[in-house]
Amino acid sequence: MATPRQHKPPADTPIVAFDHVWKLFGARAEEALAAMRDQGASKADTLDRFDCTAGVADVSLHVRPGEVFCVMGLSGSGKSTLLRHVNRLIVPTAGTVRVMDRDIATMNAQALRRLRAESVGMVFQNMALFPHRSVRDNVAFPLEVQGLPKNRRQEVSQQMLQLVELDSYGDRLPHQLSGGMQQRVGLARALASDPQLLLMDEPFSALDPLIRRQLQ
Repeated sequence: MATPRQHKPPADTPIVAFDHVWKLFGARAEEALAAMRDQGASKADTLDRFDCTAGVADVSLHVRPGEVFCVMGLSGSGKSTLLRHVNRLIVPTAGTVRVMDRDIATMNAQALRRLRAESVGMVFQNMALFPHRSVRDNVAFPLEVQGLPKNRRQEVSQQMLQLVELDSYGDRLPHQLSGGMQQRVGLARALASDPQLLLMDEPFSALDPLIRRQLQ
């Protein structure tokens, strides 16, 4: 049996809230953070003085339920880093990230696994498919984590593959698919658990214009 889905927050509560979030990479991140906050050090100064890279600098934002929120910027500007804070693949150096009105930094391992399995889906930029699993089993993986029976997992997986027009490729392995097809498998996997929150990191970058328009 699957565990009950986490309750949705009140309609007026942001489903994602960033409050003054910073992320610096490097052994002297705390020193670099203080320099940026207190002395106005630039990213270049931080790299030169502390050998630290600033990925996210003082970001505050709220995303409401039902909202489509798009983060735009140049390559290397920190978009993926910011996105990965939402499901705690990255932990901030400073600041607070709340998901469905819960401080994600305070969640224990069990609660975090449950959040990722039941409430947050993610389409990774590099697809992150399991190479040893079939396409069908890749799509069904979130449902396996939830504990759904195999026949139900297979049923939902097939429905999602039909949605992205890959229903005849369920028995293939990921390496047997093109990059664009793998990206569609990643999207199907993210949708399989019907998440309350869907994170997408350039999910259509490898697709041709016609397929991209259909999936959008």
